[in-house]
Amino acid sequence: MRTRIGLIGPKDSIERVLLASSRFESRVEFVIGQYASKEESVELARGLKDRVDVILFTGVIPYLIVTHANVTDRPCLYLPRIGTSVVKGLWQMRNEGVRYDRISIDSIDREAVVEIAEELGFAFESLEVVDYEEGTSYEDLADLHAALHASGLVDASLTGLTRTHAILSGRGLRSYKIYPTKHIIRDSVQKAIYVAEANKFKAYQIAVMILKLRGEGRALASEYEFLRLKNAFERVLIDFAKGILGSVFPSGRDEFILFTTRGTMEDDAGLESLFRASEQAGIDFCAGLGYGGTAFNAEANARKALNRSRSVAGCNLFSVDVDGLIEGPVSTSLRSLSYSISETDEDVRAAAAETGLSAAYVTKIRALVRMTGKSRFDVEEFAAGLDISERSARRILQGIAEAGRADIVALESRAKTGRPRRLFELRL
Repeated sequence: MRTRIGLIGPKDSIERVLLASSRFESRVEFVIGQYASKEESVELARGLKDRVDVILFTGVIPYLIVTHANVTDRPCLYLPRIGTSVVKGLWQMRNEGVRYDRISIDSIDREAVVEIAEELGFAFESLEVVDYEEGTSYEDLADLHAALHASGLVDASLTGLTRTHAILSGRGLRSYKIYPTKHIIRDSVQKAIYVAEANKFKAYQIAVMILKLRGEGRALASEYEFLRLKNAFERVLIDFAKGILGSVFPSGRDEFILFTTRGTMEDDAGLESLFRASEQAGIDFCAGLGYGGTAFNAEANARKALNRSRSVAGCNLFSVDVDGLIEGPVSTSLRSLSYSISETDEDVRAAAAETGLSAAYVTKIRALVRMTGKSRFDVEEFAAGLDISERSARRILQGIAEAGRADIVALESRAKTGRPRRLFELRL
């Protein structure tokens, strides 16, 4: 079966990728998501997520927009622009008699461009690198380049954005589009194939979940009441196992063990149903989920996760991955919030529109606030709670603050010296 790659980008970039990727015809089926504006990439990615194995963006900006919006669970990659990507543009300038040593450029680091110039045997008289973010409009980026032309600092511009290139050319300014080289395209397509195949193999890993009824703090009148509770939990687990194509077995007086594959276990809707049904039946449990290449390893990891889960109060689940990475807790409050609030909720939609986040991501942040019982976070806490990098957490928090949905509060640093850490008071 061929790998299905969702290809998202403007028309000229997509055509270039398809042309350079002809050698992969027997291994790859491209599903095209063509846009006129990078802002369309979110809806395109949302529409492709159930039709492809992996998504490849023709540039970093739509990639950042989509990953920041958190609208797909498919692996996402993008075609990078590196130093060699500018060679064609520089060569074209040379052939046209344009001063290729006086240019403005975006999408590529200064060091990479300077290194290429050194390899080609010349030095720039004026090299102006124009920085921008995913929120920068095509017109604003074109204005930044145009200002450098007007000031006499540059004679030509190199840009990685198709619309910006068209705007500059339409103003009568010399502009050249930066395309990824054929080598970069083929290398990225090969990487996309590898990532998709690795993801498929990962989905077939064995998943073992060990669930233990909680008795502490519960006044059970008799053994019969305990049996009633255990039988109710078993019915919940049978329905859960059926939904994820798994098998469940009793394991001791108050434990159950469930076997399935990673691919079905990682369906969030299944876990949601488990927590919701248990809560409705008045059942408290702790659970450990383990993954492994063998049933033995998966069960050992599940036992480690269960030990961690038992140390946390309330109904919750921890997981241990193949490499020993521990994640959790997943709790009733987090799950019910994460999935019961609809994207049609007016307040959620308003917060999403103001902050630039997706409604699903706003809901996820609300769930974190509810689960932790607090609305103030520093970057480190926010990153850990959402399982994202601190860099991404900082960008999200700053965006929320700029939208007026959070206040920034400075406190003393933990070490009592240096710059105070910042706390963000969320109002989502």
